[in-house]
Amino acid sequence: MDLEVYTQEHRLELKNLLDSPAWQKAINSGLVDRVKSDRLEPKKLRPFIDTVLNQLLEFNEERVRQLAGKNHITEEELLLELAKWPENLNGKDPIISFLGFNVTPECNFKPRCIYCNQPYVEPKVNLQGWKDIVTESTSNVKDSGPYIYITGGEPLLLGEDIWGDNGLIRHACKKGAGVNVNTNASLITPEVALYFIKSGLSKVHISLDTPDRDMQNYLLGGDRFDEVLEGIYNIQIARDLVGVGYPIIHTNCVLTNKNLEHFPSLFAFILEKHKQTGERSDPFFNDLFMHVIPVGGANNKPLRPSEDEFKLFYTEKWDNVCQMWNDYQDKMGVPKEKRGALFGYFSNPFMRVKHEGGLDAYAKVSADGIYGSLALSKHCYIAPTQATFTPEGDQYRCGAHAIRHTMPIGNINECGVFDSIKAGIQSMSDLPIKEHCYGCALATLYINQAVQSKLKEKAKAIMQPK
Repeated sequence: MDLEVYTQEHRLELKNLLDSPAWQKAINSGLVDRVKSDRLEPKKLRPFIDTVLNQLLEFNEERVRQLAGKNHITEEELLLELAKWPENLNGKDPIISFLGFNVTPECNFKPRCIYCNQPYVEPKVNLQGWKDIVTESTSNVKDSGPYIYITGGEPLLLGEDIWGDNGLIRHACKKGAGVNVNTNASLITPEVALYFIKSGLSKVHISLDTPDRDMQNYLLGGDRFDEVLEGIYNIQIARDLVGVGYPIIHTNCVLTNKNLEHFPSLFAFILEKHKQTGERSDPFFNDLFMHVIPVGGANNKPLRPSEDEFKLFYTEKWDNVCQMWNDYQDKMGVPKEKRGALFGYFSNPFMRVKHEGGLDAYAKVSADGIYGSLALSKHCYIAPTQATFTPEGDQYRCGAHAIRHTMPIGNINECGVFDSIKAGIQSMSDLPIKEHCYGCALATLYINQAVQSKLKEKAKAIMQPK
């Protein structure tokens, strides 16, 4: 291992961990060599926006062009027609870009994280059931496949069913899907970290809310800070021993009124722990960076930042972090024209999508916990290209519906993935429904807004051909 690519402090942490009995056992067993010789590469993902847009245009563009030749048709009416998913998808199977698997309600953190609002449901899907969902959903994979997000509870409680040679990750990767695991990291031993690589895991999402040990332990519901860091460091060691750039680690920062002030120090902590790289092409350029997730759930009202605290975060705190990122790139010698901004996945929730009314309006609804209510598009365009499943097998259009257990469109124990999506087309015209969709995931809001913008451009071009 070349530990020179880490800061001096972190280099020592990794070296001490590498010398531990657990790592020495993994190395002496020959597991590292087996991983090198029999590992899968992460798969290419379908583009989320184009997967929606291309299907809608395939279904509707020719018909809409014919409508445009008639009198009294407006661009708004053409947009509505372009956005329609046909009943039963005209007999075609949907092309899916995202699958969410909530594989277990169980968690090894007892008590749980204080902001956890995961309800308990009786698990009714076994390993073969999850594999069957993957097999059906990847049946039309060509050069790229869907993104599969495995979460819980704590999914690693299922052990080798998730990361083993016959586990869910490897099966999905073999079928052409890209896979991400959302975990608290406490169960990521050296063996698990190495099998992540062997199975072709693309990404790991790990909760890390603050570098302050006492506050993080408070948020995690127990003395767990060191366990989380060790899980992260085990992945870093495994990647370097095998010599690969995956899985990439992303951290989930749940934003509360307890850790909002700590956000810049969390970013500084992460910059100290990741590989010291200045090359944007390096897979570790954004390794460990944070996804900001404002705390949700009605029961978490006491943890929710106030309107003024949200404004503070989206101005002063975020500006501090952006300056730190710019200073870091200065230090790494990255030319200004090649610098990466904190954008995309790592934009703050206000900046990534357009919210009606600007920051003041967004801060107000955020203080009420209805984060997506000002960013909903006129229609839900994305639903037939994704599905989320809960442990009892219920299938939902999206993660927001699954979290709230509202509006299921089927159950995998009774009906196939594609059939449930097709059956759900009939009620799609009602979406979005604010009381069910105000918690729409940031990525879903972004895709819907992008698709709507592109459909508007198409409608305008059809109305005003060159």
